[in-house]
Amino acid sequence: MLRLLLDEHLSPAIAEQIQAHNPRIIVFSLQDWKMGLYLGQADDVILQAAHQEQLTLVTYDQRTILPLIRWWAREGRSHSGLIMVSETTIPSRNRGAVVRSLLRLWERRGDEDWTDQLLYLPHEAD
Repeated sequence: MLRLLLDEHLSPAIAEQIQAHNPRIIVFSLQDWKMGLYLGQADDVILQAAHQEQLTLVTYDQRTILPLIRWWAREGRSHSGLIMVSETTIPSRNRGAVVRSLLRLWERRGDEDWTDQLLYLPHEAD
C-alpha cells in the first residue's frame, strides 16, 4: 500500500491538500511526522525510519538520495519506495501539480507494494 512521507523541502500544505481530496491516503510531511523529530536528519536516517513505518519518501533531492539508494541496493538494504520529483517536470513552486500528480499516482498504484521501488513522478497531465 502506498503511504507517503514528504521530505522537508515539500510544503506541509501538500499533505493537507492530499488528505482534503482523499482522506484514505496516508500522507505525512516531515515537518509534522513524529512531531518534526527527523527534520534536518541525514537522508539515510530518514529513509530507514520511513522504511520501518512502510512510508514511501517523496523528494526533489536527486543529488544525495539517488546515490544513497544505489549504495543500499549494493548492500542488500531495502527501503519502502522513493518517489522523485523533478524541477523540470513539476517545479517546486507548483504545489497544486504535485498534489494532483500524487493523487493520480495513488489512484493508479496505491495498492501496490512499494518496497525498493523508484519512480519519477510524472506531471498529472502525463
